[in-house]
Amino acid sequence: MPPKQANREKSLIALLETTSVRQAAEKCGLSERTLFKFLEDADFKAEYRNARRQTVESAIAKIQNAASAAVERLADLMHCENPVVEARCAQIIYENSVKGMEMLDLSERLEEIENEFAKQTIAFTKQNRRRI
Repeated sequence: MPPKQANREKSLIALLETTSVRQAAEKCGLSERTLFKFLEDADFKAEYRNARRQTVESAIAKIQNAASAAVERLADLMHCENPVVEARCAQIIYENSVKGMEMLDLSERLEEIENEFAKQTIAFTKQNRRRI
């Protein structure tokens, strides 16, 4: 692998594993200026954003898996014979169920609005093409 490509890969990994360009530069042994130049490059920036997105998506998947186990644990604790714990678990489950339904409803409404907007945009475009 050419040295420049190796440096770009080292930079990318360091940027993903640290919280600042300064830390990333120290970690990969390159100057901050070099990292900033890489970040100005559209291809590198796209690769970095894609890698960050994949990292976040992976973390979200882990959270979703843990959420299922957390709900099961809350459901178990609702029957632990400690009224305070049982009430709190029930409250958490109820409140999050309501929030979840609200989010699903909003998501559906937004999708309907987007679909209607797309239909109107297509109709408007067709109508204006006829005028030209």
